[in-house]
Amino acid sequence: MSTELNQQKIANIVLISVLASSLTGFLGGGIAYSYIDRVQNTNNQTSNLNVSEEQSAIIDLVEKSNQSVVSISISKQIPLRRSTPFDYFFGVPTQENLPQNEDVNRTIGGGTGFVVSSDGLIVTNKHVVSDSTATYKVLFNDGSEIKAEVKALHPTQDLAIIKVDKTDLKSVEFADSEKLKVGQTAVAIGNALNEFDNTVSRGVISGLRRSIVASDGQGNSEQLSQVIQTDAAINQGNSGGPLLDINAKVVGVNVATAQGAQSIGFAIPSNVVVRMIEDYKKFGKVKAPFIGVRYNMITPGSEQAKEYGVENGALIISSAQDPAIIPNSPASKAGLKTGDIITKINDKSLSVKQQLVDVVSQYKVGDKIELSVIRDGREEKLSLTLEERP
Repeated sequence: MSTELNQQKIANIVLISVLASSLTGFLGGGIAYSYIDRVQNTNNQTSNLNVSEEQSAIIDLVEKSNQSVVSISISKQIPLRRSTPFDYFFGVPTQENLPQNEDVNRTIGGGTGFVVSSDGLIVTNKHVVSDSTATYKVLFNDGSEIKAEVKALHPTQDLAIIKVDKTDLKSVEFADSEKLKVGQTAVAIGNALNEFDNTVSRGVISGLRRSIVASDGQGNSEQLSQVIQTDAAINQGNSGGPLLDINAKVVGVNVATAQGAQSIGFAIPSNVVVRMIEDYKKFGKVKAPFIGVRYNMITPGSEQAKEYGVENGALIISSAQDPAIIPNSPASKAGLKTGDIITKINDKSLSVKQQLVDVVSQYKVGDKIELSVIRDGREEKLSLTLEERP
């Protein structure tokens, strides 16, 4: 009897334990499910909030910047030709009802610019305003249109400064382009296709310190180096417009696109623009520093690299047309010679990706720099003071 009682007690204890374990598991699972559900909902809300915050930031930067972005209209006296449907569509008088040899003022192109001072200074691309026989007008976001005067063209960069007779303008702010990171948000604003003013496109910084050859499609080309690459859509007419960061600060000036590609555009870094503006305000023109040498960048693994035993650097060489060292230049005064290889300027090493002209452009006229030079297989240090490019 006692044995049966003990067995019954043991069975009851086991049953109670099983029931308790099941109840605990059920409650624990419910609590865990509830916690996970709350975490997931919180993450979803955070994700939605982040998207909303970014959209709001872009809307804010566009509203803040639009007042500073302008369209530039280019017009010119063109000799009248026989009437065409195009002329008729735009209401241009035909040859029959105008005196012989009459010229007609026509809009021949356009671009974009942005205000950099409240008294009317505007930055754009040099190729937008380089025709000295053309007339330029600036169209503001409020609908006003004012004739512009070209004040300065950058000697080595595709940049220009123009001015309008208007005050109390809202100017842009600049970011430090040396602090840009690949992948950060970029927004371009411009007069797309010379028709859709203040068009906004959004993307990211796709690359830094690119070197490209930009062409205008008419046989003219220009080497551009250290430019910013972006996938924010840049179209014809966007030239000279700002590339902005998420804080509505200018990080670059839109200058070119890659032909035959999608969403590959380029911009001149903001730090170059800031130096140009400072020069103009101080000297009334843009001063470009120069050393005064003709050189060829050594490519790693090339025949020149093997011949001189140097993988990177600027080899000073002459040509049939030009001497290696310009007479009375900073290079001449410092004692540089044909065959010297400049490997460093101060602490900046020279390479195909960071060429001599790129590093020199980071300094100002009057700055003193130290050159690391390989001469006859030995390294030497030479100092010179940068002068203004003639």
